Amino acid sequence: MANSIDREACEFCDFEWDTVFPAEVGPRLRHAVRTFANLLIANPEESLQRPNPDRWSAVEYGAHARDVLMNLRDRIILGVVEDNPVPHGMHGTPRIELGLYDAEQPESLANELVVVAEIFIRTYDHLPPHAGSRPIFYGWPVATTRTLDWVAAQALHECEHHLDDAKFDLAEIARLA
Repeated sequence: MANSIDREACEFCDFEWDTVFPAEVGPRLRHAVRTFANLLIANPEESLQRPNPDRWSAVEYGAHARDVLMNLRDRIILGVVEDNPVPHGMHGTPRIELGLYDAEQPESLANELVVVAEIFIRTYDHLPPHAGSRPIFYGWPVATTRTLDWVAAQALHECEHHLDDAKFDLAEIARLA
């Protein structure tokens, strides 16, 4: 765990990676993704809209979270089989800018989020003993060597953070209606 001087937290949501214990990743991730899925299903039309041009839609945030989970699962596997690997970035913003999420539909995305989260959780929960402490290079938020447990906490962060983004967007769309 980081001390108060070394505290690393998300500047937007205050998530602290070093306070997440491995045993809580699965339950928290499952809760965040199911909440996200329910939000998309309950607001199908609104979830496709952006509240303003500077924000993504709830569907875009959900598609990003789904793709992050797939990417981070692959990074965890890479980190188990290679010593301190340097994986490629996933290019999240270009996926949006290139329109790669334009065909996403809320109900399908909701189902995919749940399935991908379960695959991620199953993989992480079945790592060999002590694999969570294996090193892997990670380029965000600061380029440095992390552990596979940190990568799992990052998966949780992405889902909880973007769930909050989607909730904010949907509330803003309702307010503007």
